[in-house]
Order: sequence, then C-alpha cells, then structure tokens
Amino acid sequence: MEPKPGIMWVPRTMFDNGGSITSAQMLDSLPRVSLTTLPTPLEEAPRLAKEIGLDRLLIKRDDLTGLALGGNKVRKLEFLMADALARGADTVITVGGPQSNHARLTAAAARKVGIKRCVLVVGGPEPECFEGNLVLDDILGAEIVWSETGTARDLEYKMRSVAEKMADEGSVVYAIPLGGSTPIGALGYVNAMRELATQLPEDDRRPQIVVAVGSAGTIAGCALGIRLFAPGAILVGVSVTRKSRWLQESAACVANGAARLLKCDSEFALSDFRIYEEYYGLCYGVPTPEGDDAIRLAATTEALILDPVYTGKAMAGLIDLTHRGELDRERTVIFIHTGGAPALFARLR
Repeated sequence: MEPKPGIMWVPRTMFDNGGSITSAQMLDSLPRVSLTTLPTPLEEAPRLAKEIGLDRLLIKRDDLTGLALGGNKVRKLEFLMADALARGADTVITVGGPQSNHARLTAAAARKVGIKRCVLVVGGPEPECFEGNLVLDDILGAEIVWSETGTARDLEYKMRSVAEKMADEGSVVYAIPLGGSTPIGALGYVNAMRELATQLPEDDRRPQIVVAVGSAGTIAGCALGIRLFAPGAILVGVSVTRKSRWLQESAACVANGAARLLKCDSEFALSDFRIYEEYYGLCYGVPTPEGDDAIRLAATTEALILDPVYTGKAMAGLIDLTHRGELDRERTVIFIHTGGAPALFARLR
C-alpha cells in the first residue's frame, strides 16, 4: 500500500553513505528534542546480586526518564518527535498493546512538544474499564482506536488505514511503527550506550548488558552504541514477545539503518544479536510465574520496582541465565531497566 501525501512513514531502514564526520559528531548533529534529564542513574544492586549469585550487578535506571512516569521509549521519542516537528506534522499515530509503554509515552511526547493530536491503535477488544497504561493514555488525551487482534501485522495495517483517512481529511500525519523501532528511534539507545560508557569506571569497561526485547529497536540501538562507544561490552537480550529469529532479523535491519544515519560502516547480521526466547511465556503481555518471582525479589532486596510485561520477564531471564552459566558470575552485569511500572496496576491475568 503506497502512502498518500500528508503521511510521513518513519522508514525501517535509511541509507545515507559518505562523509568523514565521526559517528559521535553525527549523532549530536541530528535533530533531537529534550524530553528528559540525562544521564539516568547507574545504581549498584548488591543485595539482589548476592541473591542471584553475581559478584556485581548494576541497574541502568531508564525507568527514571521522567516523562509521564518514564521508560526507555523516551530516548527514542526525543529523535522521533524532532523528526515529526521538522516535517510539519500536526498528528502522530502509533500502535501497541493495551499496556503499551510506547503508546503512553508517544501520547506524552506529543503533548510535550505541542503536537495536538495523537492517535493510538491498540490491539484487542476494548475493555469495560481502563487500567494501567490505558488510564494514562486517556488522561493524556490520546484518541484510541481498537483493532480486532493484537498481531503486529494487523496493527500496522489498521494504522495505515486510519492514517490515510486522517490525511484525506487534511491532517499532516507522522506514523511511528510498533515500539518506535526504526533507525531514527534506535538513535536514542546509541546515545544511551555512549552515556553508559561514560559512567563505567576505567577498570570495569567490559560488562554484560542485559535488556528486555520487545520490538527490537532498543537492542538494535544498544548494539550499535556498544560497537561505537563500549566495544568491550557483551549485549544479551531477553525476548518478552516472540521467538528470537524475527527479533534478530528486525534488530539487524534497524541497526544497519541507524549506522547509515550516522555515516559509519558498521554492518550487523542476525548472529550479532544474542536474544533468548525462553522467558516470554504464553504470549506478550501475559505474566509468567518466574517473572512474578523476579518482581518480588527485586522489590524485597533493592526496592526496585519491575513490571510484569517487560522487566519482570527480563530479570527472570537474567537470573536463570546466571544459574545456567550463560552469564559470567564474576563479570559485571548491567540490567537496563526499561520502565513499565503502570502495567502493575492492570489486571493482566
């Protein structure tokens, strides 16, 4: 389906070769709006580390990005909203599940930068009452359009249909794919890895970095950022949505597109992404017993609040991977806390 005039589809790959400017300089030169105060803290978690059996565990607190209760999507939206403004958009549309952090933060970011209309295409039947992130979507004034199913393909198709209708009515629409997983959005986590590299002590610059993987944009940005700014680090993804193959394909595609934006010659293949698929359970959005246990363990040891959709499952993966010997107990582990606490206040079972 060809996009109509008035709709800007954020491309999943962008190619722009040439130039001698460094990647860091290029990153700083690209349009970006400020939606949070950075850097986010990098905190020691000694009691949780002891319970898990790690010598050292650090938490990168990207749940503290501030905007509308925070989360990792804020970093992506700083670049995406700058692009939307540069293109003259008066409407932003995106997709997600009922407890989508990306949807909530897209609505918040639109309000913060003065884009008056935000439309969220949400998968599944409309509930009788709103809970968790849906409450925040509502009070942020987002228009919610319900899709019959929550599959990624159906959500994207529904978004295209709604966006085309709005464009026909005269809106200038900026459409953001699931999770903001585009080369532009991934720049947020390229920048996050540069930030993290400055927070690491000189004698501990080879950590194992663990992150939840939903739509692959965050891990794609992390992979490129690590390659550019923290080459001694190891990146480990824990899927919270689906089998790893699709996520690896998507991450490689997005990372390669982001590399082109930064005019660097890095190339990524599926094998560059280590993503474990054993921990997402029945399906996306449905809690697991192991995830629930990880939430309680993090809370009772460090007063660290995780969520049942993303970070609880990712922490459960971190714990099991440590016990299985997939993570080196003697090497520093950094857990990227991507946020999502509002989902705790929804009845997801």
